[in-house]
Amino acid sequence: MLVAAANPCPCGYLGDVKRDCRCSPRQIMNYQNRLSGPLMDRIDIHLNVPTVDVEKLAAMSKSRNNSEKSDSIRARVIKAREIQLRRFANDGIYNNASMKNKHIKKYCNMSDDAQLLLKQAVNNYSLSARTYFRLIKVSRTIADLAGESKITSAHIAESLQYRIRTPNE
Repeated sequence: MLVAAANPCPCGYLGDVKRDCRCSPRQIMNYQNRLSGPLMDRIDIHLNVPTVDVEKLAAMSKSRNNSEKSDSIRARVIKAREIQLRRFANDGIYNNASMKNKHIKKYCNMSDDAQLLLKQAVNNYSLSARTYFRLIKVSRTIADLAGESKITSAHIAESLQYRIRTPNE
């Protein structure tokens, strides 16, 4: 598993609501192009993490009424891992990330809406074949976490949110 972090630009303030970015468009482009497309293709989930105000952070830690508790999240993850272990018991793999194309065809049943949304995303964003299959794997995991056997358009949409970036992110 590869986990990486990077600033959005050399100064680190691109997209920050409190501070202005001091970088030129050329500096931003050069900085963001330092990571090659093929390398970025191999990272399944891309997240933009905005700066959090200290007061908001303190308030969030005091009132956790609306957030899912870590025990609940842990239970869902364990259940999803168990689903995957059962699914792949005879395939020599242990999780969705390890699926080859033959496993995707066998285990990633999608609704018609999900297939349509995925095709539209591939066409609209000129996504590579590698990204296409990675989106399906992430969507399968999202469906497993939800306890659903079929990948729906909601699962595809969520996986796209982790992959598609706007220019200022």
